[in-house]
Amino acid sequence: MALATMLLVGLAAGCSGSSPQSEQSDPAQMVDSGSWYAKERWPHDGNPYETQHFVVYSDGAGSEERQRLASLAEEVYIEVIDEMGVDPATMFRFPADQEKIDLYANRYNVLWGGGARAYYAGVIIWSFDHEAGPESTNVAAVRATLKHELVHVVEALLKGRFTGNVAVSDPRRMPTWFSEGAAEALSGGSTAGKPRTVEHMNGLIDEYGPINPIAWRVDLPPSDYVLDAYPNYHYPMAQLAVEYLLDADGLDRSPKDLAAVMVEMGSDASFAEAFENHIGISQSDYESQFFALMNGYLPQSEFPFEAVALALASLLAAGVMGGSVVWGLRRASAGAGVSPESGVTVWTRRARRGFVAEVSTFASLTVGSVALALFSIGFDDLPAGANRALAYAATAGYLIGSIAIVMWGIRRWAYGSRRAYLIPPLVIVATLVLNELINQILL
Repeated sequence: MALATMLLVGLAAGCSGSSPQSEQSDPAQMVDSGSWYAKERWPHDGNPYETQHFVVYSDGAGSEERQRLASLAEEVYIEVIDEMGVDPATMFRFPADQEKIDLYANRYNVLWGGGARAYYAGVIIWSFDHEAGPESTNVAAVRATLKHELVHVVEALLKGRFTGNVAVSDPRRMPTWFSEGAAEALSGGSTAGKPRTVEHMNGLIDEYGPINPIAWRVDLPPSDYVLDAYPNYHYPMAQLAVEYLLDADGLDRSPKDLAAVMVEMGSDASFAEAFENHIGISQSDYESQFFALMNGYLPQSEFPFEAVALALASLLAAGVMGGSVVWGLRRASAGAGVSPESGVTVWTRRARRGFVAEVSTFASLTVGSVALALFSIGFDDLPAGANRALAYAATAGYLIGSIAIVMWGIRRWAYGSRRAYLIPPLVIVATLVLNELINQILL
C-alpha cells in the first residue's frame, strides 16, 4: 500500500510540475482599490470575478481558481445564513459603498501567522493555486476556514460594524471568545478541535495553564506564544464554550440565538445584556462556573472505539488469512509434485514460496488498508455532517471484497488455473476504490 501511495503521489507531483505556472503580477500594474482589511492593504490585479453575493479579488490567482472559490463561498454562505436564521435583505447592514461581500484570494501574499482573516464585509483567504504559504488547498480545509470567516462576516453585517472598530473598554464590543467560539462551532472547527473529554481538557490546562476561555475578551498581541496557543488552546476552548450553549445537554440554544445576540448588539446593546437576554445565563456567571460546568458536561475519558475497531479488524483479517492458508494447503494438489520414491503428492519449493508471497501480500494490504480507513474515519477532524456510517460501510464492503478476491485466487490456484498472481493487483485496485469512496463520503 505504501508503494502504491508513493507512486500515486509521484504521479500527481509529476503532473503538477508539468503544467505551466502563471507569473506573479507586476506590482506596478496592480490596482489599489477595494474595501481591504486595514492591516493588510494589498492591491489587486484588476480582474475581479463577481457572483450573486461575492466579488473575488486577487493578486494573481487564476480565473478558474477564483470561480472555484466563489462557488464554494456561495455554497457556504447559504449554509451559514440558513443555520443562523438570517434574512440578508432585511438584517444585513453593509458599508455605504458595498452591496456584496469581498473575497481576496491570496496567491502570493501571506497573512501574519498564515490562514485567513475576516473584516467588515470581506474575507482574505488563500487561493486554490496559492504559492506563498503552507495552507492546504484540500476543499474540506478551505471550506472549514471559509465558513469560519463567513460567520465573522455575518456577525459584522448583523451588528453593522466590525469588532475591531469598537474600543476595548466599550461594553458594546463583542468578546473574542464568543466571536471565535461561534465561528468554530458553526464551521465544525478550523483548528485543533474542541476538547472531547475532561481528561483532554485537563491535558490542555496542564500545558497552557487554567486560562478561562470566557475571560478571552480581546485578541492577544502577536507573538510565538499566540501562534501556538491560539489554534491549540484558545480556539478549541472557545469552540467548547459555544458548543455547550448549543448542545441539548448544555443550555440547548441554537445558532439563531447566537445571531439574535449579534442583532441586539447592532442596536447598541452591551454584549453582557444581549448575551443574557438570548442565552439565559450571565456572562459573569458563565465565566465563574465554566470549568465546573464542563466537568459535568464532558465525559471523563473516551472509550477507545477506534483502537478496538483496529484490533478487531486486524484479528478478523488474520483469522481470514489463517483459514485461507489452511484451506489452500489442503486443496492445492495442482500446485504439488509427486515424490518418485513414495508416490505421495508434495509441494514444490517454488509453489510454496509463491503461495506464501501472494497470501502475505494480500494480508498486508488488507490489514493496512482497513487500519488506515478506520483511523481516517475515527480520528481525523471531519467536516460537519460527515457521514461516518457510510464510510464504515465502505470499509466493511472493502474487507468482504478483499476476502472474496483472495479466496477466489486460492481456489483458482488450487485447481490448476494459476490465477493467484491476480490477488495483489486486484486488492490494490480495491484499495484505491476504498480511498476514493472514503474521500467522497467524508469530504
